[in-house]
Parts: sequence; structure tokens; C-alpha cells
Amino acid sequence: MNTQSHILMGAILFGRPLPRLALAGAAGGLIADIPMFVIVALLRMGGYSFDEIFGRIYWEQWWQVLNAVGHSFLIWGVLTLVAWLVIRRHGAAQAPRAALCFAFAGSALLHSVIDFLVHREDAHMQFWPLTEWRFVSPVSYWDPAHYGNWFSLFEAALGLVMAVMLFRRYRNVLARIALAIAILLYASAPAFFLHHLG
Repeated sequence: MNTQSHILMGAILFGRPLPRLALAGAAGGLIADIPMFVIVALLRMGGYSFDEIFGRIYWEQWWQVLNAVGHSFLIWGVLTLVAWLVIRRHGAAQAPRAALCFAFAGSALLHSVIDFLVHREDAHMQFWPLTEWRFVSPVSYWDPAHYGNWFSLFEAALGLVMAVMLFRRYRNVLARIALAIAILLYASAPAFFLHHLG
């Protein structure tokens, strides 16, 4: 799934009852992909083409390990569980840091679970360092040979619904501008797809 969808999902699922929890959820939806963005930006500044980056360098062990850490079931699962136990014992009002940690780590864990289900050859080693095993899903979020077109259409519809829901939930002007842009981008994907079907 694309990063922006993970961000919106984290904000919408973990953003109640406080707006700062939505920010923590959005950040958790983003965190797993930050290493990729940094690496790609640095390599592009170094003159590497996208073909070389994703055709060769992406598959090197050091990058695969960074992906594994960012998408770790172990790291995010433990943090989510510990935060949940603290909240259960003391209550979210008495443990605001635990509530933020739960929103952040829970969203990162959700990101990892979704990616587990929609990555094929580009799957992550989500149980690393215990094992380098990867689940090769029958569904790819991007590859047309493995339902990528249909998943992209589903993701665009889901993203559009989530962006509209968040737009209605929050009144902050900057948040609404960002969400309005997201709404336009998500709406353009199914429109493009449907236009090319006709």
C-alpha cells in the first residue's frame, strides 16, 4: 500500500479522542517507509537512476535489513503491547505518553501487517533478526500481473473515503488543505482507471 494511505489509516483509526493521537497515528503510518525515502533521495542526489535504485540497489542486504527494521512485527508489536498494558492499568487520561505510543506503534504495526499482505517479490523480512523469511503474497499493491490494478482502484477509493472523513473530523486549516489535496489525488486515480476502461 502506498505511504499516504498508511498515514491516513493511522490518523483515522488511532485519532480518537484527541487530535494529537491522530498525529501520532499518522506518524506511525509513515515511519516504516522513511528509510526508503531517505535512501532514494540520497541516491538520486548521487546521480543514480530510478531503474538502478529499484532494479539493483534496493535488493542489497543492507537496504533489505533497513526495510525489515522499519516493518518489524517484533518492534512494533512489543511497543503496541506494552503501551496497551500501561493504558489498561492506568487509563489513557493518566498515561498520555502511553496513549501516544499506542497510536504511533499501533499504526506502524498496522502498516507492517498491510504490507505483509500486499507485497510479493519485494516483501519484507518482518521477523528479522529471528529469520529472513518473507511472505510472498498472491496480491501485489502495484504489480498488474498480481491484481495490482484492482488493488490500486480499491486503495484509491479507500483513501478517498478516509480523506473525506478526516476532512470532516478536523477543522485545522493546514490539515484541511493537505486533506483536500489528498482527496483530489485519490479521486484522480479511479477517474483515470475508469477513463481508460472506456
